[in-house]
Amino acid sequence: MKLPDGLRFDDYEKPRNLIVNFIRNYVSRAGVRGVILGLSGGIDSSLVATLACEALGSDKVRGIMLPVDAEKDAENVSDAIELAELLHLKHELFELKPAVSAYDSLSLDRVALGNLTARLRMVTWYARANQENLLVIGTGNKTELMIGYFTKYGDGGTDFLPIGDLYKENVRNLSKHLGVPEKIINKVPSAGLWKGQTDEGEIGITYPELDSILFLNLEKGMTEDQIVEWGVDRSKVQIALKMMSISKHKRQPLPIARVR
Repeated sequence: MKLPDGLRFDDYEKPRNLIVNFIRNYVSRAGVRGVILGLSGGIDSSLVATLACEALGSDKVRGIMLPVDAEKDAENVSDAIELAELLHLKHELFELKPAVSAYDSLSLDRVALGNLTARLRMVTWYARANQENLLVIGTGNKTELMIGYFTKYGDGGTDFLPIGDLYKENVRNLSKHLGVPEKIINKVPSAGLWKGQTDEGEIGITYPELDSILFLNLEKGMTEDQIVEWGVDRSKVQIALKMMSISKHKRQPLPIARVR
């Protein structure tokens, strides 16, 4: 489908430089040794790792791969290792299967188990970060953040979000600009939380449609009717706007009962 004018950047050097400087300055102010991130073999984590290495130097970036089952997720693990070696960053693999299995007695359904997995990843990032005086650098993009497509206190539990103002289309284009391997860029997006899970399949809307709806609403101030008139199916517009509305709690500070 066509994308709204202005969604893509004319020159991806500008966001590249802004994000690199943001990472460098944030880490410098924090007074830490560097950053750690989860390397999934997907485009978002690959882009963030690339930008972090440019900003800080590879010696200050650590990647950790956290598959539930490394053998079953061999392709993504292999892609993550290949990227880490390309960037010359220190990396390790920690399989989550034993930790996830410890919750078998709770008989969790697929969604609850997926969220548990995401939260175990977050705990592991911070365990390593605490040990080595690092910040946890997040890999969430604007499209996912605005519809709440992340686990609260899971992949949403990070110290800062360098690509949090980039729509998925921007992530793809900036990744191409920076030379992220094509097989990673072209991979079907998935959080890897259960077999066969894909982002677009779970959401029910393609990323180009989501990007268009969110961009037209957030950046152009269009209403539901105006977005439909622009050219997106009403049912999809309603799904996206509803997801954005009901996920507000994920993007806001915790509510506090004021007593004085």
